[in-house]
Amino acid sequence: MNDFGTIFGQDLAIKILKSAISQEHIAPAYLFSGPKGVGRRTTAKVFIQALLDSDQNRERTQRKIENNNHPDLLWIEPSYLVQGKSISQSEAKLENLTIKAPPKIRLGQIKEIIEFLGKKPLQSQKSIVIIEDVEQMNESASNALLKTLEEPNQGLFILITQRAEKLLTTIRSRCQIVPFKRLTINQTNTIIQKIKNAQIDTNLSIQELKDLLIFSNGSPGLYLDNLKFWLDIPQTLKGKLIMKSTNKIDALKLAKEITDELNIEQQLWLINLQQNNLWEKENDIKSITKLEELRKQLLNYVQPRLAWEVILLELTV
Repeated sequence: MNDFGTIFGQDLAIKILKSAISQEHIAPAYLFSGPKGVGRRTTAKVFIQALLDSDQNRERTQRKIENNNHPDLLWIEPSYLVQGKSISQSEAKLENLTIKAPPKIRLGQIKEIIEFLGKKPLQSQKSIVIIEDVEQMNESASNALLKTLEEPNQGLFILITQRAEKLLTTIRSRCQIVPFKRLTINQTNTIIQKIKNAQIDTNLSIQELKDLLIFSNGSPGLYLDNLKFWLDIPQTLKGKLIMKSTNKIDALKLAKEITDELNIEQQLWLINLQQNNLWEKENDIKSITKLEELRKQLLNYVQPRLAWEVILLELTV
């Protein structure tokens, strides 16, 4: 059964939310701000369970929240437009879809929120709207959300973001800030040991696991994502992922192998990993900047193999 005791390393966030519950002073909107994978989503579920649990049947309420079928809860996340149809980023991930354009929270989703809040809650005192990755709203959605926040009626908003500074100042000012912080390496490692998914036999070296832990920067959730990305890279390619080659022919071969074996999402992740390694081990700003140019080219749909060839040749020493 979920409670605040299941959330690790976020004492200030828990203190704010527990105080709101005990004093029965719930703000109309909260902004859960902090890095991905440190417990923002889990904390939101625990918090809303306490608010929606009006019939005292905690297990049933928890099950409805987990299955996203509570009548007084609307969970919004960025979506893709595929052939005129909206597909959430979770659905795209489950269906293993590769979509070049980044997901957005769109005006139509804010209209869905307005319609939802226009109805009286069925089982609770408040209707609750959670918007995940809220910084990915387009301009029209941001303006519509601002108007809705000004008149929430019986609604409660929880906005979850990694980049609070990207939101309109007027949106931030209408929210109670609930800060989430990065965890220490020891805290992250402790949580990872408790997560079943992390207990798989990875056959990775101690150095590989250590590098992935450092790369995850205090985020257990991000560590699991990074672990999956690394395990999905073919073993034959892993040993060749040295961006700064001493041979131009090897650089061209590596560019071909990367683009043949990895999709765009994996290539972008690889750039992040290499930039992190260059910073942690060499403090090589020049190479990091070159890889950032490569990222921009891939996001702007430049032919991937050509983009990799150009940058890897420039990194040849």
